[in-house]
Amino acid sequence: MVAPPLRRMMSGAMQGVNPIVKTDSVGFFSPLQEDIDKLRHTLLSILNSTVPHQLIDVVNHVIQLSRVYDTSANEEPAFDNLAALIESLDVPQLTIVGSVFSNMCNLANLAEHVHRIRRKKAFDRGESSILTHYSLDEIIADLEHSGKSLHQIRAQLATQTVEMVLTAHPTQAVRRSLLAKLHDVATCLEANHDSNLTPEEKSLNEDRMKASVMALWRTDEVRRSKPKPEDEARNILHVIEETVWDATPKYIDTMDRYFRRRGLEPLPLDATPFLFSSWAGGDRDGNPFVTPAVTKEVVAINRYRASCLYLHEIEDLLFDLSIHYGSNELLEYNSDIERKVQASSAQSTVSNKIKYKEFWNYVPPTEPFRVCFSHIRDRMTATRDYCEAILSNLPPPQENEAAPRYRTKAELLEPLNIMYRSLVETGDRIIADGKLKALIRRVHSFGLTMVKLDIRQEAEQHTNALDVITKHIGMGSYAEFDEDQRINFLTQVLEGKRPLIPRSHPATGKAKNVLDTFEVVSEIGPEALGAYIISMCMKPSDVLAVEVLQRECSSDCGANSLRVVPLLETINALQDATLVLGTLFENSWYREHLRERFNSVQEVMIGYSDSGKDGGRLTSAWELYKAQEHLVACASKHGVTLRFFHGRGGTVGRGGGPQHLAILSQPPGTVNQYLRVTIQGEVMEQDFGLPALALRTLETYTSAVLKADLKDPVQVKPEYRNLLDKLSEISCTKYREIVHGDERFVQYFRSATPEQELGLLNIGSRPQKRKEGGVETLRAIPWIFAWTQTRLHLPVWLGLGAALKVGLAAEGGPELLREMYDGWPFFRSFFDLIEMVLAKADTHISSRYDEVLVKDEAQRHFGTMLRNMLEETIDVVLKVSGEKKLLDKDRVQQRAIDTRREWLTPMNLAQVEILKRWRAISTKGVLNEGVDTAEGEALVDALIISMKGLSAALQNTG
Repeated sequence: MVAPPLRRMMSGAMQGVNPIVKTDSVGFFSPLQEDIDKLRHTLLSILNSTVPHQLIDVVNHVIQLSRVYDTSANEEPAFDNLAALIESLDVPQLTIVGSVFSNMCNLANLAEHVHRIRRKKAFDRGESSILTHYSLDEIIADLEHSGKSLHQIRAQLATQTVEMVLTAHPTQAVRRSLLAKLHDVATCLEANHDSNLTPEEKSLNEDRMKASVMALWRTDEVRRSKPKPEDEARNILHVIEETVWDATPKYIDTMDRYFRRRGLEPLPLDATPFLFSSWAGGDRDGNPFVTPAVTKEVVAINRYRASCLYLHEIEDLLFDLSIHYGSNELLEYNSDIERKVQASSAQSTVSNKIKYKEFWNYVPPTEPFRVCFSHIRDRMTATRDYCEAILSNLPPPQENEAAPRYRTKAELLEPLNIMYRSLVETGDRIIADGKLKALIRRVHSFGLTMVKLDIRQEAEQHTNALDVITKHIGMGSYAEFDEDQRINFLTQVLEGKRPLIPRSHPATGKAKNVLDTFEVVSEIGPEALGAYIISMCMKPSDVLAVEVLQRECSSDCGANSLRVVPLLETINALQDATLVLGTLFENSWYREHLRERFNSVQEVMIGYSDSGKDGGRLTSAWELYKAQEHLVACASKHGVTLRFFHGRGGTVGRGGGPQHLAILSQPPGTVNQYLRVTIQGEVMEQDFGLPALALRTLETYTSAVLKADLKDPVQVKPEYRNLLDKLSEISCTKYREIVHGDERFVQYFRSATPEQELGLLNIGSRPQKRKEGGVETLRAIPWIFAWTQTRLHLPVWLGLGAALKVGLAAEGGPELLREMYDGWPFFRSFFDLIEMVLAKADTHISSRYDEVLVKDEAQRHFGTMLRNMLEETIDVVLKVSGEKKLLDKDRVQQRAIDTRREWLTPMNLAQVEILKRWRAISTKGVLNEGVDTAEGEALVDALIISMKGLSAALQNTG
């Protein structure tokens, strides 16, 4: 049996690593371990009081044998003893074991988040060192040291934007109800280390923490139904409301204060360092549940929740700004409003009086800020009431002409800016820079909808819709046109004035859904919507087709059309990227449209998920890098500014990993003061779950984009490119030879992993597959998720070992690879992320899935071959990085794995046993006839809990 990489790596985890500075007020490991021990003790004490003793004995026995295995020098007997115990358990026992370990992993994740926050605060106080240097102060100091001026740095920060797109992709395995309890525990953990608490306060805090853990334990871990797209949209808004809403103005204020300390002006009031968008309710690619009606409802939900948040801020400011004087501009603005109110009152039967919490009966006319805010409050209330009526399927209330609902954020910003200028003009800047400035910052970042909703659809669906139309009007089959015919036809339609689509058209089914979606997009308008994204975009005509459909289905001939963003997500699409964009830029209609409508800015989305599934991680990473370089050059040639939208997932196999590292590894000249990136599933919790995490996330993105644009680029030598081209070709060939060429692969994948059972999780509204078929039809998330559960992590490394063996064997190869690793951020980032995943792999565990679940001998040999390839890959990766053991240079990741490894093995063994029993009584996820339904349901619950627990322990789903 090959030694498991995880255990091999961790056996010397802390050897050869510089010890943390002894003067640290917060140690690197011990406070975290204390918190984990406390949480473990609390959970087990709750267990003792809530479950039968015989079940507690089972849990304790599993814990005991797991520790023996984890610490034993002779691991094989210890592993066999633990496996034999797991095999002997009945379903309730397996369920309780999985639940205990799953909850403990979630609590450990939480404790680590709190510990990082604690160490960062100590660092900011000057009391501790820190290992990750992403703070704005440090990055600015580094840039100044390299010769950049502070004025240059401020100018960059004043104009750069990071747009975070929160997606509904199903990768968050933990229910929101459980996350809420975990956040309560986090608050208690943070308070627990406050030395200023009185004994009574400490006791109260302990009770609160126990109550939160009890509530966590008492809450069902299993989602009993699939979420709807509307539910996913509400979940995203909840994330914004809980932390991001306050963190955004707070962090911008931190930047303002920094520049003031350095003698410069703060960032402009209209600066937008952060914007937020969403895919929930707009991403219809392969999701039949996202309909035009759902999109309209989600936009109404977004507007409603935003107006409620704004009303809270407005009420606070209405109470706070009791100042009894103002500038002439403010006084004149109020007078204009009052005249409109009086004129409206004389002509309308609608009452202007609305009862509010504060000043509902009388607003002092001598306090101009309150007068102004009372009008803003009336308009925002009208906005909220309108959205509430829409959501309740009621007729919208009659609009008051003097206080109409808000339709654009510019309408809201106008009086806020006037009041801000008034305070500054009268010498009250310190008041202006408080809550009022925070509100203005929020309006710029969140608009009237909190998030802008992107629309996404697959290119093939637009082709089908146009095909129905062209056949109906006697122009033949659009689907059968070649590419030149399509481009000529679409360009003629766009240049002409006659409509293409008749009012009465025969479109039904999917084609009608597409046309109806474009009508809804036009109806909603760009104030609430973001981009129109074309997935599986392969040709220039795919983009022009959307432009035609936008114009044909709008009431204003496309005057307010959305920006169209091609998503390049396969290896071929990335390689053909310049052909697609170049053809569009040379199209006279499109080039003029881009200039007039979008100031010659083109956005392109690059997909990390499907490109990785298509050709392996190395080829995907390298083709993404080259495609960005080529596209920037192509755009520059045509006078177009290119912006990239990075479609990253949570795992390394889908382009995930530490964002600071990822941003700095981009090709020079591709960030250009703008970064748009997806944030998916569990990453939302990791980035925004706690207020301090949200602040840290905003800082990480800000500092990384700043450095990426202003740092001196690393010159990529021709020999680097030549070697990577060669390695990429070898890797891709090997990957496809295994995944697409070996007839054993598909059946092995479905037998040795829980791929077929992932749909039981109910973690997303979208189906697992785009359509029926093999691996090629499987979405990237379940593709990664399934391999992660078994600890083989195949999509991340497959093909890499074969490529590196050739590179290391070539003359001068080892030296060149080492030089690339030491001096090229892209190459180093790639290897560091691969190493992190390899450290989580375990061939011992993976082999257990084969022994129990794979019946065919040929497939078992296939699994053995894959594990040998994994071991080979680990060896060559270590040769390139120069390390003796995985993660020797990353103490944070070492610690993360070390604090969870004790719980991983029992959960994997339990999952294998549950899968064996489930498959014995089911076919394709459906119970066989004559099988006890209760038994089947109990097995499903146990299986789901095991999946969730492993996901939490490995901190990855898809």
